[in-house]
Amino acid sequence: MIKKIIIFFLFISYWANAQTPSFVAQVSKNRVTVGEVFQIAFTLNGSGSNLAYPNLNDFDIYSGPNQSQSMSMVNGNISQSTTISLFIAAKKEGKFTIGPASVLSSGQKLETKPIIIEVSKAATQQQSNQNPQSGQPQQNQKQEKNQYASEISGDDLFVRTYLSKTKCYLGEQITLTQKVYSRVDLRGFQNVKFPPYNGFWSQQENSNQQINLRQENVNGVTYYVADYCTVYLFPQRTGALTIEPVELDCIVRRQTKRQPRNIFEQFFGAGGYEDVAIKVKSKPVKVDVQDLPTENKPLEFSGAVGDFGYKAELDKYQVKANEAVNLKITISGKGNIKLLEPLKLNLPESFETYDPKINENVKTNGGVSGSITYNYLIIPREKGEYTLSNLNFNYFDADKKRYVSLPSPDIKLTVLEGDPGSAQIITPTKKGIKESENDIRYIKTGNLGLKKADEEFFSSTMHYLLLILPTLLFFGALFFVRQRIKANSDIIAVKERKAAKLAKKQLNITEKHMLSNNKDLFFSEVLNALNKYIGDKFALPIADLSKERITEMLLSKHVKDETAKQLISTLNTCEYAKYAPSAVTGDLKQVYQDTIELISKIEEQIKK
Repeated sequence: MIKKIIIFFLFISYWANAQTPSFVAQVSKNRVTVGEVFQIAFTLNGSGSNLAYPNLNDFDIYSGPNQSQSMSMVNGNISQSTTISLFIAAKKEGKFTIGPASVLSSGQKLETKPIIIEVSKAATQQQSNQNPQSGQPQQNQKQEKNQYASEISGDDLFVRTYLSKTKCYLGEQITLTQKVYSRVDLRGFQNVKFPPYNGFWSQQENSNQQINLRQENVNGVTYYVADYCTVYLFPQRTGALTIEPVELDCIVRRQTKRQPRNIFEQFFGAGGYEDVAIKVKSKPVKVDVQDLPTENKPLEFSGAVGDFGYKAELDKYQVKANEAVNLKITISGKGNIKLLEPLKLNLPESFETYDPKINENVKTNGGVSGSITYNYLIIPREKGEYTLSNLNFNYFDADKKRYVSLPSPDIKLTVLEGDPGSAQIITPTKKGIKESENDIRYIKTGNLGLKKADEEFFSSTMHYLLLILPTLLFFGALFFVRQRIKANSDIIAVKERKAAKLAKKQLNITEKHMLSNNKDLFFSEVLNALNKYIGDKFALPIADLSKERITEMLLSKHVKDETAKQLISTLNTCEYAKYAPSAVTGDLKQVYQDTIELISKIEEQIKK
């Protein structure tokens, strides 16, 4: 039995590794209004690393990144996929392109295709006509009273914002929870508009669980409550900060008053139900943020607030001079760990160090917690016995309202005599030659930039060269202008020289028709561009262009017969598509690219 289990897992691993990786991006909608929240998701089929997001500066990020994973088996083939999603909203109207995201998978770099988002102006007039309590147009309230069996008031459905603390310290973590209270048949949510959390650094809880309803008693009334979202906030400035309301549409199932349409509806009672969207909005919440106390504040304090642990260690404690050693500093705990700055090291003067490599392992379930590791590369240049001290870490414990200093034990490092060859690549240091008020300064080496004391600029060679330089530039510019006028005086030669450039510029117009899949206009523009190119290139009017004449002119210019046949084939396809676009199949993008390559090929063969 154990052997069968082992074979089964080996089989799963084989098929999982054999899966062909793919990486795609998709959005919930590509036509939105300003401020409307929509979802963008990046899905990787397979395993990968080093995910790089596209530039989202034109959008506000309201939630995410949220991650989900799935695995499936179809016809014996096992596939796994990972999806990372964000909820974003456009800042202004216009047409924006979300560039490609990239990821490394199976040794290759995968990129998603760019996505075009069209953003229109928000329908303010329509919103102003909405009833702020029920989310329905005011002019339809009377009609709704006659349409539905019961009414929904503000006491039946509302949303509230809860904070774990309304008074906190600068940088302290507080938890914000949005709760929806309902005494009606709540079916779902849509069109969520999260607040911007001005003055806070925010991190939404990474939870892939479905929203569940539970019962809660509020002032003696029982409600079904849904915790819609949980966000962890870290205030970045002191004073009274306001968290703006959250807005969302709740989908509610309501019973109508219409008469039963058949015997089945009559047998089951009511005439029917409808799902309607009701807009709800929470109230703003204020937070009083206090500055951190100055009493007993350590000099090395860098802004860490929470509850942390600290560890510092070397990967080896005995090295040769000019060899590298890695100092690993790990900070773990709960708080504003993602906002920490790398520690400043107090190392011996003969040590060289570089900016650390940072590794994060942070989660957001139940609060922002985890660990962050700084790996410092250190190179001791001289032998000796060294002690690394004063590598302390300080943070403020908001619960205990005091500063905590975590000392690092003294780390001893033995540096042996370096290899003879390693000293050849060392850059000389200024150790031991300290600059002071009554001592010798460090000797300057290299090019000192000395010059003769009696050397003057006037009457020198450089002086005369600068005097005649404007005259030379003037006659050079005059000669260039005359040559350009002479070259442009021959209209036929100019058209022949710029034929390819003008044709490719005209083909750019077809790109709009290609994106809208308008075959009629697309092929018509391609045909016009090719005819214009041939007419300009061979100084022939378009009316005199025939297939035989075009072939004859191409062959006389030493264009290959294969290329000439390809041009005639493209012209025939465009003429056929102009009168019967639905009968032509094929990828318009491929036709567009083939036409550009065909013009380039003709230009290249004519020059030869």
